[in-house]
Amino acid sequence: MKLIAVILLTFSGFSIVRAQCDSDVREAFGGVSSITVYNTYITIGAIADAYVNEVYTSERVKELMGEQTSMLQSVIGMLDKCKVAKSNGLSADDVEYIKELIECLESLKKEAQGLNDYAADGSADAQNRYNKNRDKAWDQIKSLLGLE
Repeated sequence: MKLIAVILLTFSGFSIVRAQCDSDVREAFGGVSSITVYNTYITIGAIADAYVNEVYTSERVKELMGEQTSMLQSVIGMLDKCKVAKSNGLSADDVEYIKELIECLESLKKEAQGLNDYAADGSADAQNRYNKNRDKAWDQIKSLLGLE
C-alpha cells in the first residue's frame, strides 16, 4: 500500500511540474510572439522611412520586404498547425490567441507586400494598401499586447 502511495505521489508531482512547465511555455510563447509582432511592425516602418528618405533603394526595399514576407508566411504556417484545441494541449483561449496572432501576422505580411509594391511601382494603390494594413496591424498589435 505504501508503494502505491509513493507511486501516486511521484506521478502527481510530475503532473504539477508539467503543468508549471506548460504554463511557463505559454507565458514565454506570449512574450516571444508579442515581441515578434511589435518588432516586425517597427522594422517595416523603419524600412519605409528609409526608402522615403532615399537611404534605401527600391531594390533594397524589395529585397528586405521579400525576406519579411517569407519569414511571416513561415511563422503563419507553423502557427496554423497549432489551432486545434485539446489535440495539442491548448485551451480554447490559447487557440483564440493563436488565431488573433495569425490575423496580425497576415496584416503585417500585407503591409510588407504593400511596401514592396510601392517600392516597385510607386503607385497610389500600393501606398494605400501599405497604409491600410499598417493601421490594421497596429490595432491588432495593441489588442494582443493590451495597449491603449
